[in-house]
Amino acid sequence: LTTEFAGLGGSVKFIRNRAKAARYWNLFDNFIFSLTAEGGVINGLGGKDVRLTDRFFLGEPQIRGFDIRGVGPRVLRQPIIADPDSPDANNPLPLIVTDRNQIADDAIGGEAYYLGRAELEIPLGSGASELGLRPSVWVDVGALFNVTTPDLQQSPFPGGLAFQLKDADGNLLYIDDNGAATIDPSSCATTTCAPLNRTIAPFQETFLGDSASPRISAGIGVNWNSPFGPFRIDFAQIIRKVPGDDTKTFSFNVGTQF
Repeated sequence: LTTEFAGLGGSVKFIRNRAKAARYWNLFDNFIFSLTAEGGVINGLGGKDVRLTDRFFLGEPQIRGFDIRGVGPRVLRQPIIADPDSPDANNPLPLIVTDRNQIADDAIGGEAYYLGRAELEIPLGSGASELGLRPSVWVDVGALFNVTTPDLQQSPFPGGLAFQLKDADGNLLYIDDNGAATIDPSSCATTTCAPLNRTIAPFQETFLGDSASPRISAGIGVNWNSPFGPFRIDFAQIIRKVPGDDTKTFSFNVGTQF
């Protein structure tokens, strides 16, 4: 059990509590079964919000089967494109991109989490043991949650979101008769100078993953205590996830043992 307190001077004020417990059993023929449980909560003090950098994050390697920071609250920014199957090509319908590789994924952490693990280590022959190889089967359960819903942005389809650029001093920029940037909108000869704009392509933001519902994965893995340090390989099957979670079937970690 650990408690961390921030608040003696400065603007950052919070109290963070964590607890962790583990138990191991030597069953038979050198089969070793283990249970591990942990959890944590962080609270802002004096009306202060908990900063993103002080929140908890959850994913690989803590809970296998999910990517780094792949579990918990996140904001997905999905591009909006013209639907190629629109009946009228001159007036296309919007199509929200769902390909994860084309979506900006920002994990924003949570103020509470829990994590549990059950693992059975399988003994090998003396030769494999001397090499430091230890295979296992496992089940991981966990969740990350409890964060204030962030303000979401949107760039409308089809034109996108346009905004006027500013210089380093905060002055609005315009385009003069020579195509150069100016802060004087009256410098053009025949008309008021056009604003110097930048357009952001259409997109929508969605807030997902803020759920205490357990994420569950199971799989097999191998620890290798190599001369260069511990290595860990895992193959995972997702049993339960919630929308927004970022999964990962295969993982390879250096310096991580369970």
